[in-house]
Amino acid sequence: MGGRYRLIRKLGTGGMGSVYLCEHVTLGRRYALKLLHPSGALGPELVDRFRQEAQSASRIQQENVVDVLDFGEDGGGDLYYVMELLEGRTLGQVMRQDGPLPLPRALALLEQVCRALAAAHACGVIHRDVKPDNVLVERLADGAERAMLIDFGISHVIGSDRLTRHGEIIGTPEYMAPEQASGAEVDALTDVYSVGVLAFELLTGSLPLLGPTAIATLVAHQTQPPPAPGTLRAGLPPELDRAVLRALAKQKADRFQTMQALAAEVARLRASAGLASAAGCAAGASRGGGWSDEAVGTGRGGTISLAAVPHPETPLRLPEPAKDGAASSSRAPGSERPGWRRRAALL
Repeated sequence: MGGRYRLIRKLGTGGMGSVYLCEHVTLGRRYALKLLHPSGALGPELVDRFRQEAQSASRIQQENVVDVLDFGEDGGGDLYYVMELLEGRTLGQVMRQDGPLPLPRALALLEQVCRALAAAHACGVIHRDVKPDNVLVERLADGAERAMLIDFGISHVIGSDRLTRHGEIIGTPEYMAPEQASGAEVDALTDVYSVGVLAFELLTGSLPLLGPTAIATLVAHQTQPPPAPGTLRAGLPPELDRAVLRALAKQKADRFQTMQALAAEVARLRASAGLASAAGCAAGASRGGGWSDEAVGTGRGGTISLAAVPHPETPLRLPEPAKDGAASSSRAPGSERPGWRRRAALL
């Protein structure tokens, strides 16, 4: 690809493209390369979204956000971008395979997700699709876990040309804020709500609001109050209940007003409960891993795009999760497990 990258094997396939393990032909280093499906079959809007995805991730430069290192077009017109190679499991896989997470581990991962989004918002990037399958949990050499925010495929960059038409609904229904579910304008507080859903699921193993169809779920997020996490898991501090419910407030003015404020509250709760120095974030054994593309994984729902919302009782078929790549190992055959490191640039 582009005369610089040798594709080794496919790691996963999603709605917009496929992710490959690749090797730089000169440096010999291995990366993850996302290749857009043939652009002629997707149309100019998705090509623009693919380009924005790469630009959004590359501009953030924070340790809990996947680093995009290069963008290019092959001689045949194929578009691709290159990322650091991450090894681990999606947060969705962690929850499904490890069961309910100990509170120290859950709060440690949640705080890292908040820090990643705070950095994104500081760069004017709204993720719009925060969910467990878009967080990769990487095991470091010292045994600690690092949460990495991935997949900026439907992100919105403040001040840029809109790629989502007015009134269009795009995202994952189970994690959508009320304003996103209604097709209204999104901002940083939209991600705050989605993190509230993520926090609820991390703490309880369940979603706060879920209808029988995607449309019913969207309506529930606009109209129904969520339960407190403590009603589903005994022993949670009341302050934690209040923080999660505040993030899940229907009205933007009632939520944490910045992602940084939510991150600080999670850190305070860890400290006040004597959890900040706990080794919970290093608990559990590594079980292989893989790269999760935007439609790879086995979450409850996939990312959807609706031009108009039909009646709440109208069933909507969600895209089936891809079968390949969700649990593929990103480790190169015969190589040692790499520790986390940031690569500033490619030659």
